[in-house]
Amino acid sequence: MFRLPVAVLPSRPRISVVIPCYNYGVYLEDCVESALSQRDVDIDVTIIDDASTDDSAVVAQRICDRDPRVRLVRHEANLGHLRTANEALQSATGDYLVKLDADDLLTPGSLARSAALLMADSKIGFVYGYAQDLRGATPTISDSQTRYWAVWSGHAWLRMVLRRAHNVIAQPEVMIRRQALIDVGEGYSLKLPWAEDYHLWLRLASRWRVGYVGGCIQGLYRIHALSLQRSAKDLLLSDLRARVDATRLFLTESPDNTRLYGRLALRALARDSRIVLAARIERDRDTPADTIAEYVRISQELEVASATNRAHGPMTWQGPLGRRLRWIRETMRWRRWRLIGV
Repeated sequence: MFRLPVAVLPSRPRISVVIPCYNYGVYLEDCVESALSQRDVDIDVTIIDDASTDDSAVVAQRICDRDPRVRLVRHEANLGHLRTANEALQSATGDYLVKLDADDLLTPGSLARSAALLMADSKIGFVYGYAQDLRGATPTISDSQTRYWAVWSGHAWLRMVLRRAHNVIAQPEVMIRRQALIDVGEGYSLKLPWAEDYHLWLRLASRWRVGYVGGCIQGLYRIHALSLQRSAKDLLLSDLRARVDATRLFLTESPDNTRLYGRLALRALARDSRIVLAARIERDRDTPADTIAEYVRISQELEVASATNRAHGPMTWQGPLGRRLRWIRETMRWRRWRLIGV
């Protein structure tokens, strides 16, 4: 990692904000307004309504009627979130793009802060910052200045993220150089119904530098019962499987990916599966036996695939010492993530 001196925007960049929407009419007005109210940028907004059954299309059309910077694309039939998201990405015409889920928000000044870093280093493929969880009423966020810029080579960022074994990015805090998206050849992989965004960040980082806008809140990531992420029956186990699938797909996409990151990534996922299982067992003594067996199976399969052949049981991270180690680990990871994004 190295730091760049923070600079102001040299000119007004053209930014496309794309918003796939399905039955999020209740959130859409605030979402679009958070984009249209951004300073120091020339912006266009595309809403793609995936045949919503609520009033999303009506709300979107109302927004279009009052602001020429917004356009609406309506699907006659539901295509699903991946195809709709890819259509949204492909609709972008600006030099930089932001894919904003219809229930999330940009913070004041977010786009100018992100674009300034992308314009300062043409080798950066995407930038992100801190995204604050949003539950309930929208908080008042000030338009604060960027305190620092952090930049990694793609290789360095990939090693840190794959060692962490978790996606460090929510979504509304990311701005992508459109040329970088063109360079990787496609948007979200249709092979991944979950963690498709994680896979995209890995692919972008394999070819481009990664930047971080530090010391400010770049997006608000809404947490609510209807969000797609929370529609899985067993969220923790589904999340683990999704991360495994996304990582394996990335590793198999090129021999270099396997050679450079395979052992590191698979070992990290195996370790994380044991840690998650230990925490679940301590939190819920009635965890079903088949759930425990699935965690163990995933962990052992990953260990074999990474050529470690270690025999770690599910109880490795349990007990007083295990709890203490987990707490220390998570505290350190959270502080590092909050500071520099990984």
